[in-house]
Amino acid sequence: MWQAPDKYKIDVPNVNQELMKLEGYLSNKEAKVSLAKFLRANLGFTTELLTGIKLAPYQEITLRGLMNRNFSMCVWGRGCGKTFIASVFAVLQCIFEPNTKVLIAGPTFRTARFIFNNIEKMVSTKGAELLRQAFSVKPMKRNDQYEWLINGGSITAIPLSGEKIRGFRANVLLLDEYLLLPEDIIKNVLMPFLVAPQNIKERIEVREIEDRLIEQGVMKEKDRVVFENDSKMIALSSASYTFENLYRQYKDWVEKINNDEMGNAKYFISQLGYEALPTEMIDHIIIEEAQDGGQSNASFQREYCAQFTDGSDSYFSARKMHECTIPDGEEPTTKIKGEAGSKYVLAIDPSFSNSPSSDYFAI
Repeated sequence: MWQAPDKYKIDVPNVNQELMKLEGYLSNKEAKVSLAKFLRANLGFTTELLTGIKLAPYQEITLRGLMNRNFSMCVWGRGCGKTFIASVFAVLQCIFEPNTKVLIAGPTFRTARFIFNNIEKMVSTKGAELLRQAFSVKPMKRNDQYEWLINGGSITAIPLSGEKIRGFRANVLLLDEYLLLPEDIIKNVLMPFLVAPQNIKERIEVREIEDRLIEQGVMKEKDRVVFENDSKMIALSSASYTFENLYRQYKDWVEKINNDEMGNAKYFISQLGYEALPTEMIDHIIIEEAQDGGQSNASFQREYCAQFTDGSDSYFSARKMHECTIPDGEEPTTKIKGEAGSKYVLAIDPSFSNSPSSDYFAI
């Protein structure tokens, strides 16, 4: 089910019909502009043309949402293809919007690298010959940063550790495993990346020209250029408990979508469980194994059905444990001591059982 409030229901021009009315000879510039309009309006065709990959209808709809909204959230079950759609989006965003800087981040560098490597794999596959022409240079890979230059911009994957990440700037922030990202990191470190627009020089020059024209009486204040907000933040995650930050952010964005008095920022939310996928896109053997504890199992509902749950089915209440947990960076803390010269083994025993009597924490 797709739902949109009245403020998002606008008359979108039918680009294909407009292009069909073209007649006669087109100049080189007109041909390029017409092609760009056609490809931007037909993202499924464009993806198949550039990569050889055919998108499912839900993937094309999601791409449209990601590219046309400032803040997007995809709460998808496992196996629904969050990483894939994020990879396609990052590539198309850089192609259609020159000088775009996409910053990929996650709870670990491995998470961010996974999307970056997926882009690299997509570019190198058979059928992606046209796409490879956009990536004219090889990716730069360091221990703490992966970067690939494209169309005057870049796609960069970084780890969320250390103070140096504060120096990055981007106009597209792609956050994977949003569920596992600390709230203070999102608000105090990641969100500031989007503050400075990419075209500051252009904006300053336009404003100086407008100031002179207004002083000369040639232009009025109301006729100033309105710069469009092109910053984007995309959150990818499986569902969480209702007492965690992901759900609070989810509810906040839902309210902003339905609030007619909100500002210019636009929001998009997609919630997708395995049952909504085309049958050929899901491995039902894996689903049957995951359902071993029952389809109503809270863990299965979150991980595969993309449903937020109030608590867990384990012996101890997840909500109670969360309320008793001391936030990172706060006191008191635990210090482990031992005898000098001795060696110790720290054993962690996670439980991966789907049984309702199983505990979801390690000792």
